[in-house]
Amino acid sequence: MNFITAFLDSLVAFVRRNPLTVLLIILLGLTAPALLRGLATLILYLILGFVLLIVVIALSLHWRLRKAQRQMEEQFGPGYHEASDTAYRWTNRTRHDREEGEVRLHKTSAAPEKRISTEVGDYVDFEETKE
Repeated sequence: MNFITAFLDSLVAFVRRNPLTVLLIILLGLTAPALLRGLATLILYLILGFVLLIVVIALSLHWRLRKAQRQMEEQFGPGYHEASDTAYRWTNRTRHDREEGEVRLHKTSAAPEKRISTEVGDYVDFEETKE
């Protein structure tokens, strides 16, 4: 029901914005109904062609994305995990091999030492001044 009222409201708004166009369409319908029918058919075909073009573009994009996904799976495999030597390697293991809610912790190496000595330089407090 809301769709019908919204359609009628938009139709009334169109008539208010374009009174001369509506008058021309009504006169064309009264004086030359075959021409009006041909014009309406042309507009309908243009709208359907536009919708068909959008559908074809959407399907083409979907097909290209699926093709790229398959190529990447063939090249790299379906998943990877961290190996014991901290290098990543690809395996055929999937996420479903783990139980739901399972948490794994991997110990990383300690933070590397600083390259610059702590005795180099001084820490200076500063204030921003507006000039």
